[in-house]
Order: sequence, then C-alpha cells, then structure tokens
Amino acid sequence: MKPKSNYTRVMAGFYIFLCLIASLILGEIIYFVAIVPLISNHIWLPFINIIWIYIVAVIYYKLTRRYTKWWKKLENKQ
Repeated sequence: MKPKSNYTRVMAGFYIFLCLIASLILGEIIYFVAIVPLISNHIWLPFINIIWIYIVAVIYYKLTRRYTKWWKKLENKQ
C-alpha cells in the first residue's frame, strides 16, 4: 500500500514559494554583509548582485528538488 501524502499541490506550491523568498532574503543578507564591502568599484555591484541572485536560486532549486517532494507533487509524479 502506497502511503498518501498529507498536503496538496497548492500547499506544495506555497512551500516552494515561501522557501524561495526566505532563501533569497538570506542570500541578500549574505551579499550585503560579505560581498559589498569587498568591492571598491560600485559600478560592478548590480552585475554581481544579478549573478549572486542567480546562484542562490540555482542552489535553492537543486536542494529542494533533491531533498523535498514538493516538485514531484506539483508535477503530479506522486
């Protein structure tokens, strides 16, 4: 007998969205505390910020894809 999950597709989407926002906030805190003081030329800050947000989003996607079942729930594979 296959165990039933106790959450719906809407809850899985909400969890994905909520954790994405939390990880982006945490990533930006790390960015402003650790990276911004190291850069003397402020012209490069927007470009580095875009790259940093992309890196945080990719890491978030890979970790949630691997360690949670939220994406499978949204794709109806479960």
